[in-house]
Amino acid sequence: MIRIGIIGAGATVAIADEHVEGFLADGRCAVTAVYSRTPASARRLAAAHGLGEQVVCGSADEVYDRADAVVVCTPNDTHLSYLGAAAERGKAVLLEKPLGLEFALPGQEERLLARCEGKPVMVGYVCRHSALMRRVRALVKERMGRVYCFEAEHGGARLADPRLPLEWRMRQEASGSGALGDFGSHLLDLAGFTAGVHLVRAAGFGATFLRERPADGAGRTRVENDDAFLFCGQGEKGEVCSFSTSRVGMDGAHLKISGEGGLIRAHLNSGKLWFWPKERAGAYAPQEQAVREDYAADGPAQWFSRQASAFLDLIEGRPGEGCCTLAQAVRTERTLLELAQAAAEKPLAHS
Repeated sequence: MIRIGIIGAGATVAIADEHVEGFLADGRCAVTAVYSRTPASARRLAAAHGLGEQVVCGSADEVYDRADAVVVCTPNDTHLSYLGAAAERGKAVLLEKPLGLEFALPGQEERLLARCEGKPVMVGYVCRHSALMRRVRALVKERMGRVYCFEAEHGGARLADPRLPLEWRMRQEASGSGALGDFGSHLLDLAGFTAGVHLVRAAGFGATFLRERPADGAGRTRVENDDAFLFCGQGEKGEVCSFSTSRVGMDGAHLKISGEGGLIRAHLNSGKLWFWPKERAGAYAPQEQAVREDYAADGPAQWFSRQASAFLDLIEGRPGEGCCTLAQAVRTERTLLELAQAAAEKPLAHS
């Protein structure tokens, strides 16, 4: 039985809860340790899933002692430190994205890559594990041929309410970028996973529309990072790409991929897929021959369950195509970091 430890139990968007439920659905493991810097959050997580008070730990070190594998669900600025500590103790790690490279100490990125090479470390890009995105990946491989254009958007509407108080996601010292890191990281990962598109150059800009929020416990009111970020780029095979992210008004993730073999549209949240085929050396088929598929019954609970199973497979030495390696995540993060730094150097007049 593989012992799973959870570090970070905040419930703002219930990521830790989703992870726990995913692991509980697989009979190969048990959640044996939970730690949060806020003890009440750890107790809430344990109680919500019937884990028992005995799993609550007083420190991360206690989690490492009680677990074979660790899931890190903390704010972005702590991701690399927990990864390093767990790796030093020989633990398998499932690390929430983004990595937080902007918080890396000099040489830390290179040391972690070397330390974790060949080890069971996986980064939690859960959208990879949706049935819809797996189907898009298969369609691109089977039908598309050369990809011409990749367009994507991702975001949500929860933070559009200006009455919501300041969260760690709105503070640069804890989160880094805002919508860019939250949602742009998923889009770049999906570009690579579904279509094999990896940017070699990119440019973009962001803006903060809700500049102030009600004070949190520290009395802060100023939002420090972006509410929305748009960027475009070119893939290593010449693909033309555009990406749009927003945390103040968007209905989930949308992809559009076009190339030699046709056009794919996919909306992750609704589970809808539309494929308009084309002869690689000829014209598009009549639109009435477009294929429509529905994956609405496949939701986040299933994605997290598959992600948990993929992590357990990795621990058992059977890595699958859904596993995002640390090296892959670093590649994505470097692009995000370059975009954020370039936008900060040349901000919009009203951002």
